[in-house]
Amino acid sequence: MCYKREKKKPPLPYKDFGEIALVTYDLIVVGGGPAGTTCARRAAQLGLEVLVLEKAHHPRRKACGGGITVRVRDALDFDLSPVIEREAYGVRIYSPSGMVIEQSRSESSGFTVRRESFDSFLLKKAQEVGVEVVEGAKVLDVMESSASVIAVTENETYTSRLLVGADGTNSLVGRKTGINTGWRDDEVGLCIEASVPMEFSEISRIVNEKSIIEIYFGPVLYGYAWAFPKKTEFSLGIGVRVSKMQNLKDEWKRFIAGFEERHSIKCDLHDTTAARLPLRGKIRNTCSKRVMLVGDAAGYVAPVTGEGIIYAIKSGKIAAEVANEEIPKGENANVSSYEQRCKNAFNQDLAIAQSLAKILLKSNKNMELACQAAYTDQTLREYVMELVMGIRPYKELRNRILKRLLLKHPLKALKLIP
Repeated sequence: MCYKREKKKPPLPYKDFGEIALVTYDLIVVGGGPAGTTCARRAAQLGLEVLVLEKAHHPRRKACGGGITVRVRDALDFDLSPVIEREAYGVRIYSPSGMVIEQSRSESSGFTVRRESFDSFLLKKAQEVGVEVVEGAKVLDVMESSASVIAVTENETYTSRLLVGADGTNSLVGRKTGINTGWRDDEVGLCIEASVPMEFSEISRIVNEKSIIEIYFGPVLYGYAWAFPKKTEFSLGIGVRVSKMQNLKDEWKRFIAGFEERHSIKCDLHDTTAARLPLRGKIRNTCSKRVMLVGDAAGYVAPVTGEGIIYAIKSGKIAAEVANEEIPKGENANVSSYEQRCKNAFNQDLAIAQSLAKILLKSNKNMELACQAAYTDQTLREYVMELVMGIRPYKELRNRILKRLLLKHPLKALKLIP
């Protein structure tokens, strides 16, 4: 569908910051990742004048395994096939003792993408419906008044009626507006990720015809390691909750060495990067009167898997809809309903993901017990696959997993469940 944009309205006086400052946009989005571009696209579709300020130039590197769930695919209003590297049909899990659990299904369980391609694709989709994008625009300051918002970059000053912070875990928007001034160590994780170039045939040998993803439990507590296959590279990574972290670099080296030995290959690591991700598991402190935080900036990440893209997309859409409702109110605009709408949409999902993380990831003993139960129980293996791949909401999976454990593995359930 093609969206026709009306000619821009004359800028309105920006009262609180002096007569020379003008409101030139309905909505400014700081950050051009999945949350920001989804918000911008939806807002433009609703008829708003939208500007995205992206500090980097696309395509840009992102510390992420590049796993995309079927829920992400279903939440978008366009086809993702141009950027899909592989369709995954299952998962291979390694327990702390080295036990291997493998489960697949006939239909796609998820996808892998190169995040630089995926994010650039979403940015272009926003531009297609009239979103203005400025790349290389690092935001240095954000100031909110009773009537408008101002964003200051290295080279320019932009003003708008409302603003969305989609600038990640270390959100400058959150800090400058006082919405979220930082994370405690028990609310944030740290991950290391690298790409390993490899022939398509060699990757296929490792992951078989099902293009399975690999998950490793045991290298770290309150975390895991992963190997996600792409067309001509693997994404290898390891992540842990910062409060439980010991020596992540050493664990990373051991994981790489083990991966090489297990698959009889030599890894030539490229573009090794590290990044933080929020693991709070609760929704709070996500908006002010005229500013909303979305995606990682708001802490919308599932603590048990580290999956955040589905919540980035959902929160981006909600922010756009709230903006569309509030902007016509002028000086009386107030986006406070945004936080409650996000709570209604997925707060329970995040809270349950937190409770699952506390059960499954708190010790090697618990990880081993869960893997032992799944090893002998195909139904439980299917539930675990759906958990790892993000196929179903966490509430539904928690209930199924706990019921199965209590019925078929009562002794293990008693040891696992607090």
